[in-house]
Amino acid sequence: MIQALSITGDVFWILCLALMSSLSWNAWKRIAPDTQVPVAWKGEAPSARAHRLPALWLVPVLAFALGAWLKFESRAPGIGIDEALITLGVRLTLAPLVAVLHMSQVRRALATLEAEGNLRP
Repeated sequence: MIQALSITGDVFWILCLALMSSLSWNAWKRIAPDTQVPVAWKGEAPSARAHRLPALWLVPVLAFALGAWLKFESRAPGIGIDEALITLGVRLTLAPLVAVLHMSQVRRALATLEAEGNLRP
């Protein structure tokens, strides 16, 4: 039972990682290598920019690391069904939250770059 809960969490986390990676990859192809990508905004104006590598891939990499740590925690020796259910709940909550955070950041960055005329077709 605990193994099935762990696998369920894995599947959900992998789907969210795949979504974030696909979004980053498509944005990567549209943004020129020398473009500074907006990563933070103050109102409607970008307040911080970063190179496209960390701007597009930092959140998915950190999400992968967090998911790996949660995976190990969900399979820890001596874990009971209660702890396994709590870990599954945490994984099922965090994965979409991180994915939505990343999707909103990339969407806003692409909209800003589009308005500035800095996107490839």
